[in-house]
Amino acid sequence: MRYAISFAPHKNSPLWQQGSRWLGWDALNGQSKPHPRFRTVDPERFAAITWTPRHYGFQVTLVPPFRLKELISETDLVNALAEFTARQQPISLSSLEISEFNGSFCLRPVHHSQELLALASHCVREFNNCRAPLTPSELARRRAAMLSGQEKINLAIWGHPYVFGQFRFHFTLTARMVEEREKETIHAALFETFGPLLSDPLMLDALCLFGEPDQGEPMRCLYRFPFPSFNPQPEECIANDQQLLPQNLYPGYQCHPA
Repeated sequence: MRYAISFAPHKNSPLWQQGSRWLGWDALNGQSKPHPRFRTVDPERFAAITWTPRHYGFQVTLVPPFRLKELISETDLVNALAEFTARQQPISLSSLEISEFNGSFCLRPVHHSQELLALASHCVREFNNCRAPLTPSELARRRAAMLSGQEKINLAIWGHPYVFGQFRFHFTLTARMVEEREKETIHAALFETFGPLLSDPLMLDALCLFGEPDQGEPMRCLYRFPFPSFNPQPEECIANDQQLLPQNLYPGYQCHPA
């Protein structure tokens, strides 16, 4: 089992509904959904370009997928995440935009948020002690990418290249594409799907624990922990249908063996 700590909108929100519909996978209830149909997009091609993001579900990953250290249980991780979210405050983000990022289409905030970057950085540091080291094959796969010097350092220390200053808050919606005409067609389909929602501000009001049962199986949301000013009780999804201050640079809560 691999885990990731992410943000996902509430299951009743239009953004969640449209994002899950676009990907063809509802990670909150673990069910496939029919893809939307577009006159100018071949259904088989549409399934292919959404295959990779569908595996992860409609979410923004703050702590990339990791396996647990030996002697640390899922219960330890859940308790640590519950304690961590109890100390957080909601972050109001700007409206969203459809953007191209490394050849893929995504949704991301129009304006940068220092509070958001601080939360993502805090998450990575807080839960690094729960993370098992990368296997040689995982490390080799990551090193095969064209990484900058800082990204290589991040990979060695934190298990992933795109953390801290290299982190970008985004909902990934497609695989990488190179053909410009296809990009234009998919962009039009994205605007048809998400356009009415783009002007709405986004509230980051919870953290989610996603799990990947086995390699190749799509990730599911195991728990959603709303921040305390919204709802102090965690939502068990499967069972039921700031500035970063110096004192926060290292975790106050550690994952310990049970």
